This record gives sequence, structure tokens and C-alpha cells, in this order.
Amino acid sequence: MHSTDHSNLVRACRAILCCAAVLLTQLAAAQNSENAAITPDTLEYYLVQAFQAPTVQTRIALNHIGIEVHPVDDGFLVTASLEGYPAHQVGIERGDKILRADEKPFHPVYSFNAKNSEPNDFSPANAVHLLEFERRGEVASVEISPVFENLYDSYRSAILNSVQEFSVGNKTIGYIRIWGLSRSTSDLFTLERTMRMFRDSDGMIIDLRNSYGFLSSKHLDLFVRNDRGNFEVSDASNRHAAIAQNFPASATRTFTRPIVVLVNSKTRGGAELFAHGLAKPERTTTLGESTAGKIGSYSHNGNTIRYSPADQVLIDGQIFESQGVVPNDSVAFPFSQSSRSDPQFETAVDVLLGVI
Repeated sequence: MHSTDHSNLVRACRAILCCAAVLLTQLAAAQNSENAAITPDTLEYYLVQAFQAPTVQTRIALNHIGIEVHPVDDGFLVTASLEGYPAHQVGIERGDKILRADEKPFHPVYSFNAKNSEPNDFSPANAVHLLEFERRGEVASVEISPVFENLYDSYRSAILNSVQEFSVGNKTIGYIRIWGLSRSTSDLFTLERTMRMFRDSDGMIIDLRNSYGFLSSKHLDLFVRNDRGNFEVSDASNRHAAIAQNFPASATRTFTRPIVVLVNSKTRGGAELFAHGLAKPERTTTLGESTAGKIGSYSHNGNTIRYSPADQVLIDGQIFESQGVVPNDSVAFPFSQSSRSDPQFETAVDVLLGVI
């Protein structure tokens, strides 16, 4: 072999090996990310634990102010604020960056709970804290008193606190933010009873942004008649979807008018499967950003929770994990965007006014 050809072959082999090494590194990083531990120093731990707990008594309560956050430089970015909870009541909004609590760096768990305590040993702390936060470059402070509650109960209460009906011109629009889906008989009954409030609404916004939980066919019965929202799940063991193969005739009153479903990258688990089912009728528009594509399972080991992706589960014959729901109308609303308005909500109103 000519020396030039040999050199070219060596370079080509090295390039292939280099690409393979990069690919393996990326795959390993992806696997590590998928199976990353969720630990008690995150609010996500208490959310997953509360929804996965087998009994009411085993749901862990903690002092919290009703927010979802993401760590950023110098603080925590608020990605959601639960209606009716302390943060919402004092005006903390999505897009705010919380900097300090009582003049110390803010932590969503340990600013309100003893760091040296086990999660099950947290106790109510009837205290008022000074919270400093940044909004659009301006720093402000508020006094705030956390609640002592498990996040399952908090998310259920926030659903009821979110309900509203408002008029735009001569049309009436209903709104509900379903923070968490529960298959509990009492929760399903409460949701059904709540939906009766919208019997005179001309259209409806179902907000599933930052939503989590476990889907039942009964949830879809409230919005989709008979089997029109049905979908196939290839693995019956998938915990997030309890979908009947054939929907029974339901005595439940179904909301049959136009619907806009809001979703984002924090819509996960049963909530994004709910969005998938709701999108079946032509009268429904999904709007926002693609959902998380996280319908896998969680395993507990001591004070650690690990996520295992459902990368073999097919929803309507397609891989759903890491793909999620792609909305009909994409409307970006980055969590870092702190604004006086909600462009996704405003677009939802405009969409409804165009069809009702």
C-alpha cells in the first residue's frame, strides 16, 4: 500500500473511532440523565413520592410555599405558582427568580425545613419568612408563611383554586388548571362535580402546564364522548395510563364545546397522555410547547427515587417516551421570560373566540 493511502486510511479510522467515542459518551450521558437520582433536596422528590405513595398516611408532608422551581445562577427560577398557595398569594409569579430567604441563599426545601432532618421527620413550622426575588431586573421582598402539607393534597387544592369562568364580548370561557391527575374515586367525583360549573361555557381552556399524575378513562369521559378519546397502550403495565379497551357508555355529562389544551415541557406522565387523548376530537386544539415524554416508572430505594424510561411502550403504535405531545399551535413561553402577560393563555383565548 502506498504510504499516502495508508495515512489516509489511518486518519479515516481515527475519525470513525472518535465519532464512536463521542456517540458512546452521549449515550452514556443520556442514560445517566434518564436514571438520575431524585433526592430529598428537590421538590420533585416530594411530588413524585406523594403521588406514588400507596396510602394517605405515607405521603410526606413538608413546609412549602406552592411553587415549582429550576436551579439557576444565584437562585431558583419559578416555573409555576400554585393557585391559592403562599407564593401565589403574595404575588410570586412564574419567571421570578427567588434569591434569598431570611437573608440566606434560598432553597425550596431547606429554607423552610430542617436540613438535618429526615423527610418523614419534618414538622410544621409556623414562621414568617422574608423572601427576596428578582423580576425583570428589579429586586423585591415579601413576607411569606409556608403551609405544611403533602404535594398530592396541594395539587388537588390548587385545581379547585384555579377554576374560573370569564366573559369576552358576548362569549363565556371556562378555565381549569389540572395540576395533578388522580384515579381516586373521590377525586374523580370532585372533578366531575367541578365540571358542572362550565355547563354554560361556550368554550374551555384546560391548562396542563407543569401537570403530573395518572390517567383514567374516566378523566377523558368528562370531555370526550364514548371511544373518541381512546388510544392504544402496548404495555398494560404502564402505570400512567389506565385506559379501558372499550369505553363504556357514560352517564357523565361530557363537555362537547370547543376546547384548547395548554401544554409545556413540564407536562409529564398521565397528564401528557391526557393531552394526547383530548386532542382526538377536531374541536380540540393543543397549544404551547411539546410535552416531556416521560411516561416511565419510578423506583424507590431509601431516600432516592430513580426514573426508568418507558422506551418500549407504544402509544397508538408510536414511541411516546422522549417524544411527548407536539401541540397543534406552537407558542413559546420560556420559563426565564418574566412578563405581565401569558402569551399561551392569550393565544388560547383568541383561538376559542375564532371558533365559538
